[in-house]
Amino acid sequence: MPYCTVCKIETDYEYDIALSNGDFLHYSCIILLQMRKHEIETALQKQKSQLILSLFVPNEGVDQENLPAAEGEDLRAKLVKVNSILTGLYDYLPCWPPDWDERQRRVIKENGSICSYCGEEQDVYLVHDIPVFEGGTNALDNLTLTCAECYRGTYREADIFGTVTLKPAQSEFAEQFADIQSAIDNAQRIQFEYKKPRAKRWRTRVVAPERFLNIPNSRASGETLCVEGFCELRQDTRVFALERMQALEIIED
Repeated sequence: MPYCTVCKIETDYEYDIALSNGDFLHYSCIILLQMRKHEIETALQKQKSQLILSLFVPNEGVDQENLPAAEGEDLRAKLVKVNSILTGLYDYLPCWPPDWDERQRRVIKENGSICSYCGEEQDVYLVHDIPVFEGGTNALDNLTLTCAECYRGTYREADIFGTVTLKPAQSEFAEQFADIQSAIDNAQRIQFEYKKPRAKRWRTRVVAPERFLNIPNSRASGETLCVEGFCELRQDTRVFALERMQALEIIED
């Protein structure tokens, strides 16, 4: 039985995330970590604002004794720890991570705005060296920079964003695949019944599909064909396996 890599408690069929390294994660755990990060950042910003105010309006500022340096150091240490945990989890998310922009800034800072393909310095885009749906990760060592011209010459949009061609073993999903691809192309929503492996009943989902993914199986060899999109039930971006869908239809708005 899989356990959450953060809290070490058994994952729940409605909230677990299968990471690309084989671990599992509760949605609630990653949300709590993100909330904790926000709380620490807010506390640090408040402390900084109070100190600045005390410099310009001494009588209005907070007594320095109420803002000991040790408190700020403790908050910064906690922020480093939380960021480290989140970064490690984001490395293996089966989709683009929330800190994608920060990762791009780091790669550009280390390498400059140099295209990895033509070697020219210009506006660049951050891309996966090995796409996530082919087994790649979001770790920095799997990220590279490309300019617009090399992007068009080296990648098809499908290579970057995960739109895939059905493999022979996935032919049974051809009809679903065609309907979902049509919904993606026409910015439409889809509705379907969905059941996770340990679920006891099917649930109706309404999703705005964004891309297809072939995600490596964590319990067996091979890959699972999935679609990623915004789920109205969970009000978040989720990944759904086509093999666990039924009664799929396009919603005509």
